[in-house]
Amino acid sequence: MKKFALGDVVNSDKGRRGVVRAAYRSKEGQQFYAVEKDGAMDHLEEDRLSPAPRVELAA
Repeated sequence: MKKFALGDVVNSDKGRRGVVRAAYRSKEGQQFYAVEKDGAMDHLEEDRLSPAPRVELAA
């Protein structure tokens, strides 16, 4: 089962934040995500990503 959905904001293990644009599995069965960061796409393994904390804005 996938840990992240399309459009989720995630942090990579290197501290960069991005948006999940695609999810796929390798031939070996490992889950990968295409994450857009500053207009560029990174392809990262699921274990290198964590959910970004939600920011609540004051009204």
